[in-house]
Amino acid sequence: MKRVKKNHPMMSAAVLAMVAAAAVACSSSSATTAATNSSHDKTAKASLAVGSQVNSLLQSGLTQADKKNWSAATTTFKKVLAISPSNIYADYDLGWIAQSTGNSNGAISYYTKALAANASYTPAMYNEAIILEASHPQEAIAVYQKIVSIDPKASSAYLRLALVQAELGDTTAAKANDAKAISLDPALSKYKLPAKN
Repeated sequence: MKRVKKNHPMMSAAVLAMVAAAAVACSSSSATTAATNSSHDKTAKASLAVGSQVNSLLQSGLTQADKKNWSAATTTFKKVLAISPSNIYADYDLGWIAQSTGNSNGAISYYTKALAANASYTPAMYNEAIILEASHPQEAIAVYQKIVSIDPKASSAYLRLALVQAELGDTTAAKANDAKAISLDPALSKYKLPAKN
């Protein structure tokens, strides 16, 4: 399961777009009055404050999750969603917590929400595929294939794809994907494909 350890962006794309739109609106028209400029400045500042608050909560939640303080981290990420209902990182992190604590259905629900916000967010896809491997291996294969189509250098996705294919007896595809994984990351050669009878 993937845990995204890198810092979340300081502001979401939506906040940046709002700030940029406010800035453009404030500067693009000579007919814009001082009162309108003041209103746009307040909107931009409010957007920056919300982005800063969301970022601070996300960082706190990550720290709590790293310490396996699941309850506190869950509360913190839910606070993010109260402020920013489609926050991909909060949904992803809530999914990761659910997956880490054995709640596969809850994890898939949160990953689905994260993917609704960004259909190309491969960390959510990857973790969802891991859950699907045991009960729905063909669906897991489809998800891994989507990941490598988005990110052709996703060595771990190639490896897990190969492992699932090998379990299903598709030796040719499994060997090809295993070779691709190892070519991208030679350290993955320590993982051996299961031998099927």
